[in-house]
Amino acid sequence: MARERIITALDLGSHKIRVATLLIGRDDDLKVIGYGESWTRGVRRGQLIDAREAVVSIKEAIAAASRAGNVKISKVVVGLGGPHFKLMSSKGSIAVSRADGEISPDDVNRVLDSARAVSIPANREIVHTIPLVYTVDGEEKVKDPVGMRGVRLEAEAILVLGLSPVLRSVKKAVQEAGLELERIIYSPLAVSRAILTKKQKELGSAVVDIGATTTSISIWEESDLKYASVVPVGSGKITDDVAIGLRVSPEISERMKTEHGCCLSASVSRREQVVLADWSSNDMVVPKWELARIIEARASELLEMVQEEFKKSGKANLLPAGVVLAGGGARLEGLAELARKKLKLPVELGQVREVKTDFNEIFTADAATLTGLLLYEYDSEQSRGERAQSVSSDSLGGFWHKIKDWLADLVP
Repeated sequence: MARERIITALDLGSHKIRVATLLIGRDDDLKVIGYGESWTRGVRRGQLIDAREAVVSIKEAIAAASRAGNVKISKVVVGLGGPHFKLMSSKGSIAVSRADGEISPDDVNRVLDSARAVSIPANREIVHTIPLVYTVDGEEKVKDPVGMRGVRLEAEAILVLGLSPVLRSVKKAVQEAGLELERIIYSPLAVSRAILTKKQKELGSAVVDIGATTTSISIWEESDLKYASVVPVGSGKITDDVAIGLRVSPEISERMKTEHGCCLSASVSRREQVVLADWSSNDMVVPKWELARIIEARASELLEMVQEEFKKSGKANLLPAGVVLAGGGARLEGLAELARKKLKLPVELGQVREVKTDFNEIFTADAATLTGLLLYEYDSEQSRGERAQSVSSDSLGGFWHKIKDWLADLVP
C-alpha cells in the first residue's frame, strides 16, 4: 500500500495569490487539507513587476495554508498564465529500439524528446510538451502506441513556450520565499483539468477563465488542446469603468460590482437602489439599473473579444459541449446568460468535483486554477510512476529473457 504524500500548489493570480495542499491517501483518495490566500502584490498579467512585493504575498499565502493544514510546506508547483505564453506545433520521429518491434514507454519518451529538439524563438523555453497523436509505420491517429509493434514511431505534439526572463523571475521569487519550485504549470491546462469532464474535452468545448487583468481561453476537441490565447482584459476593467462612471473609489466600485452587479440591465428593476452609506461615509444612492448598464456594456465588450478568438481558432459556434466559465469574473450575476447570447453556445459555470475538503473556497470557479494545479500534478505523478514501473518491468523481462537464452544454449 502506497504511503501518504502531499502536493502543494501556488497560483500567482493578479488579484489574489492562493495556496492549497493536497493530501493523497494510501488508497489514492484526494483531500485538500490546507488553504491560504493573500492579496496580490507585485504580480500583473502573469509577470512579476515587483519581486520583493511578490515574495511577501507568497510568504503570507504559504503561512496561512501551512497553519490551516498543520503541515510544513517546502515544495510547490506554480501556476502561471498570461500573454507571454505561446503554443507551437512540432513533430518527432524515431526508430523503435526493441528487436521485436514492440513499442515501450522509453520509445514514447524518446519520440517526445525528438519533438522537443526543434529551433524555438530566442528568450523562450519549453514548459510543456503535449502529445496529440502518434503514427506507427504510417498508421495514424494512435493515442497510446505502447505495446504496438512497428519499426518507426512518429509523434505530433504541442509545445507550450514561456518567456525565459519571466520564468526565471518566478523561480527566483519562489526560492526567496524559502521554497523549492518543482515546476511551472501553464494555468489554462490546470483550470481545464479541474472543470472539464472527459466527455466535454472529447466533444469539443472551451474554457473562458476571467481573471482580474486577463481572460484566458483554451479550446479542446477530441481530448486534445487545439487552441489557447489570452485577452488582455479582465474583470478589473469592469471595476474601473464602474468607478469612473459612478464617480466612486475602486474599493467601493469592486463591492458594488460583486454584491449588487448584474450583466443584464433589462432584468433589473429601475426602482432598486444601491446605498453607498452601507460601506462608507458617502451617502450617495445609485440606481441598480445604472450599475447594471455599465457592467453589461463592459462584459459585452469582453465577450466580443472572446468571440474573436473563437473565430481565429475556427471553432466559433462549433463547440458541441459549449463554454465553461471560470475565474473571479465568472461569478458576476447574469454573465452566463449574456455569454450564451453573445457566443451563441451553451454556457455553464465551472465546478470542481474530484477532491474532498473542508475549505469551501476550493469548490468555486474562482479557485478552479488552484484545484486544477493539484489535480494536474497528481495526474503527472501517476503517469510518471506507471512509466517507471513499465520501464522497470521491461528491463527485468529482458534480463530473464537473456538468462533463459543462455540456459537454452547449455542444454544439448
